[in-house]
Amino acid sequence: MNYNYCLGSTINKLKTPSSSVSSIKKGYFLIFYLLFLFPAASLTAQTSKDNLLYLKYIPPLNQGTILFYIQDLQKQTGISVSYSSSFLHLNKKVQLTGKENTTGQVLAAILQGTGIQAASLNGKIFLLREQSQTQYYTISGFVKESNSNELIIGASVYDPVTRKGTETNAYGFYTLQVPDTCTGIVFSHIAYQTLYQHLPPPDDGQLNVYLAPHGMLQTVNVNADRGNVSSQAGYLNMPVGYVSNFPALLGEKDVLKSLQLYPGTSSSLESSSNLLIRGGGSDQNLYLLDGVPLYHTGHLFGLFSIFNGDAVKDVSLYKDAFPAKYGGRLSSVVDIRTRDGNMKEWHGSTTVSPVSASILLEGPIKKDKSSASLSIRRSLVDLLYGSTLLSDYGKYYLYDVNFKLNQVIDDRNRIYVSFYKGQDKMFVRSNNPLIQLFDDYNFDWSNISAAAKWTRVINPKIFSNTTVSYSRFYNLFTQNSIIPLSFYDSLFVRGKGVSRIRDIAAKNETEYAISNNQHISFGLGYTYHNFAPTAYHTNISAGDALQRQAPIYYMSDVTAYVEDELSLLNDRLVVRPGLHFGALLQYSSVYASAQPRLMARWQLPHSQYIQMSFAKMTQFLHQLTTPVINLPTDLWVPSTENIKPEHAYSYSLGYQKQWSNLWRFNINLYYKQLKDLVTTNTVLNIFDNSDLWEKKVIAGNGYNYGSELLVEKTQGKLTGVFSYTLSWAWRQFDRLNAGRMFPYKEDRRHNLSLALKYRINPKWSLAASWKFASGAPFTLPVQIFPDFDWARNIKGYLDERYSPFSTNQVNYLPYFARLNNYRLKPIHHLDIGGTVNLGKEKFRHIITAGVYNIYNRSNPFIVSFDQFSYFTYDEIYPLQLYQYSLFKTLPYLSYTLKF
Repeated sequence: MNYNYCLGSTINKLKTPSSSVSSIKKGYFLIFYLLFLFPAASLTAQTSKDNLLYLKYIPPLNQGTILFYIQDLQKQTGISVSYSSSFLHLNKKVQLTGKENTTGQVLAAILQGTGIQAASLNGKIFLLREQSQTQYYTISGFVKESNSNELIIGASVYDPVTRKGTETNAYGFYTLQVPDTCTGIVFSHIAYQTLYQHLPPPDDGQLNVYLAPHGMLQTVNVNADRGNVSSQAGYLNMPVGYVSNFPALLGEKDVLKSLQLYPGTSSSLESSSNLLIRGGGSDQNLYLLDGVPLYHTGHLFGLFSIFNGDAVKDVSLYKDAFPAKYGGRLSSVVDIRTRDGNMKEWHGSTTVSPVSASILLEGPIKKDKSSASLSIRRSLVDLLYGSTLLSDYGKYYLYDVNFKLNQVIDDRNRIYVSFYKGQDKMFVRSNNPLIQLFDDYNFDWSNISAAAKWTRVINPKIFSNTTVSYSRFYNLFTQNSIIPLSFYDSLFVRGKGVSRIRDIAAKNETEYAISNNQHISFGLGYTYHNFAPTAYHTNISAGDALQRQAPIYYMSDVTAYVEDELSLLNDRLVVRPGLHFGALLQYSSVYASAQPRLMARWQLPHSQYIQMSFAKMTQFLHQLTTPVINLPTDLWVPSTENIKPEHAYSYSLGYQKQWSNLWRFNINLYYKQLKDLVTTNTVLNIFDNSDLWEKKVIAGNGYNYGSELLVEKTQGKLTGVFSYTLSWAWRQFDRLNAGRMFPYKEDRRHNLSLALKYRINPKWSLAASWKFASGAPFTLPVQIFPDFDWARNIKGYLDERYSPFSTNQVNYLPYFARLNNYRLKPIHHLDIGGTVNLGKEKFRHIITAGVYNIYNRSNPFIVSFDQFSYFTYDEIYPLQLYQYSLFKTLPYLSYTLKF
């Protein structure tokens, strides 16, 4: 039998692995001499009663470490024991039976299962390992930022000898199996300095490491330097520092708008934060804030999102190859994690822009044990301009509050408590000089989410996360109308609509690293939904109040998943099969869906990759939309006995090439089949529930397909992104457009983005971005007929789809041949900006300035045609098409103080 003896720290003074090459050669010559020139002597010694392994030895304790028994054996018997610390887990605790009374019996007991055997030779005992029995042990732990103890997501953990590695999960935890010959591991992240960590003597256990940020001066200036993105086919991970790299409308940095620089993503309107992923609607995106789903993500008409960049730590976007733990939406998953809080010392920052002001405070409650992070953002529009400039237009304000508590129980257990609340309030006057309205409108919408998480390292291979959460979306809409009945008489109507969603949820997610080549994850989840889609209350002058209570739906959403990630063929092939199961349970109906997932990634020579994926996704919730910009007049409703869940079957094929970690090239092809999509066939006020909302819903199918191209330079003074998307999005409903397919309202044939950043020096940087998008489809009538007999004026009351008119007006009836038969003009704009970092030590100043839409492009925001024309006996005024543009050339300036 062939044995391998690795020289290490030994009792008989053999050299360690760090000794000189000549010493190692001498050691190997000795082993060769012992094992091969004297095999007969060795065998004879092992069978002889004079063998040192038969000497009497009674250990003083029945429990201890391997090192303790070896040292005690030498002390009691005077026998020299030679061994290698690189092979032997010296700190491993072992249990004896108490019946061992010879050196051989004790050594056999403490070495059981290690593949190491004791041999007596020439008055010594050698601990030898069979060459074919390499021993592996598991190390695990957390990767943290050195100056704040903030957990680092997506850090690489790599054994340079075996070339095996892994990444930290969403909680900064890693687990890796290494051979007992391993002396060190490499920890790296694109935003941090690479660390080579020497390993202690082999033993299963926890190893926490701390990475220093690149160019670290002090704690408060770290985040601005985290400006690199990790990208694979269908997946994008973006540190929040990337948000500050490029110009932004009115100086408002937005994590969702930064995602729009990459292929497959676009917005519904110019400069909107509303994400459209591969031709899907905004309601088909699953937004998670610390694992809690959110139902509305827009502020200020959707011009920026509710995710405050001060509070956000990490953003991940999945467009395909969805991990099995995600479900409930058809197009994408946007997983956003907030800051845990600095555990070393208190710091903060405050930012002021033309639109809002924000402040962040974070620090330890108990150093290295608990921390808190609080960020608040509020709009300045009403405070600065409300009493003068904007008083005639209406009122508007918003705010966000993010809070997080992070408590370390011990090395294996940690608790998080997170809270978010955001609210918008808007009032639009009827005498608005910008847009002539007949009514006063009041909008009030808010999000609340709260979560308590418990993460536990069950053992070095198993990590578990348990979450209990609450979320609520509340939506209030009021309308005051004056309807003229005649030249001398009018009717006053006040309407109030309320819609809300409440969720209470609990889930568990577990990761099990069987080996470096196999990782299994599984979990269970339960959500209790409470839907109240529409409640409408109307007061009419000279009449009785009309109140219609909303139908309330109580239902349970049950999920389960399992996924196995396998590395095959020396890690050249990674396969990730998975299954997500979802069920919606309510009194009148039960829907269940098994959703298989599969991803295969093949590594080719020269840092090339090919990736294929398939995923079935099911969505039990639906959003009913009205033709209004991103206001919360859209209603979330559940699947019912009459409304089926929506389904998507997604296929993708991608190719990736990297050059020296400086350049990245991706090209992807995708195809998605959509079934049982839900839309409305009316433009009536959707808050009016005189008929149940189910009567306004129709179902159909859809097809999205296209290709994506990405070229990115990730390092150096000049960095940048070039992305291009060619896509099609079609819909087909039996009760719309005569059953024919038509381009979906979010169909954008071409999307192109170019963004560049040049870092002049550590203080100064310049950036520019140019975006182009094909115009959105919209519907225009092919013919318009004058309605001289007032067919729409029934018994003196007007159809609510049409605005009131006086006696000298004529109503026009449009004839629509097909849906979305025209397109808006393309949208494009060039933005430039610059950033300067000033100050040192405790206070730093960051000033950003730039210009949005520098060449003053009039991009279409809304297009409408006038349905009502005035006429006299002498002249008729034809109907006209109007384009409204919001943003021309806009300069911006923002200031940030970090302390």
